[in-house]
Amino acid sequence: MSVTQPAIAAEHLTLQRGGETICEDFSFSITAGAYVAVIGPNGGGKTTLLRAILGLTAPTIGTVQLFGAPASDARVRRRVGYVAQRGGSIDPQFPATVREIVAAGRAQYGGLLRRLTDEDHRAIADALDRMGIARLQERPLGTLSGGERQRALLARALAARPDLLALDEPIDGLDPASREEFYAALRAIHDEGTTILFVTHDVHRIVQEADTAICLRHELVCHGAHACHIGGTELRNIVHRSQDELAEHHSV
Repeated sequence: MSVTQPAIAAEHLTLQRGGETICEDFSFSITAGAYVAVIGPNGGGKTTLLRAILGLTAPTIGTVQLFGAPASDARVRRRVGYVAQRGGSIDPQFPATVREIVAAGRAQYGGLLRRLTDEDHRAIADALDRMGIARLQERPLGTLSGGERQRALLARALAARPDLLALDEPIDGLDPASREEFYAALRAIHDEGTTILFVTHDVHRIVQEADTAICLRHELVCHGAHACHIGGTELRNIVHRSQDELAEHHSV
C-alpha cells in the first residue's frame, strides 16, 4: 500500500532568533491538502517558523522537507506559493500594473526577464480570474484598495500553480469586508486540494477556517514526542483557554 508523501515534514527542529530559542527539538508533519493555522501572539515566533519551513531561514538544528525534498531545494520550492507579511518588499507605489505583479509569480520557472510562454499567460489569466481581479489587471498596484492589493499578491502566488500556499498575516490591515472576501478565496483554493499554511494572531477567526493548528507563544506549546497539532473541537476551544491552560494541556 502506498503512503502519501506529507506536504511538510520537520524533524528535531530547533529555531533561534537573536539568541532566543523559539522552539526546541520539535517534529511534525502536515498532510497534503490540509489547512493549517500557525497561531500565537505577536512576536511569538510564527514568522520565524514559517521561514524555516519554506527554506528561507536555515534551522539551528534539524531538517525540514517539502514533499519529500529539502525545503532549500529550488525545485521543490517551485511547488510553493508565498504571500509575505504586508506584501513583503513590494512598495505599493512601485510603477507596475496588477498583471505585471501577478506575472512575477512565474519567475521561478525561468527568471523575471525571460519571455513569457503560452503556459505562463494561461496561468496568469487563471490567477487573475480566480481572485476576481481580471478587470483590474492594467491598473497600477498603488491605485488599489488594501483588499484588492492583497488579492493581487495572492494571485501572484497562485500564478505559480502551487501545491502549498503559505501566507504570513495576509489579512493584517484589511477592513472586515475585505477579510471575508480573502477567506472565501482561500476556501475555494483549499477545496481544490491545495495545502494551506496560514500564519495569524487572529485565533478567533481562523478557527472557523483551518482544521489544524500549530501553536507558538515565544516557545512551542506542543513539542518533542507529543502531538503538536490541535484540531477539531480542541482548535475551537483554544479561544477559551488561557495561555497557562493551553501550555499545561500540551506539556511534555
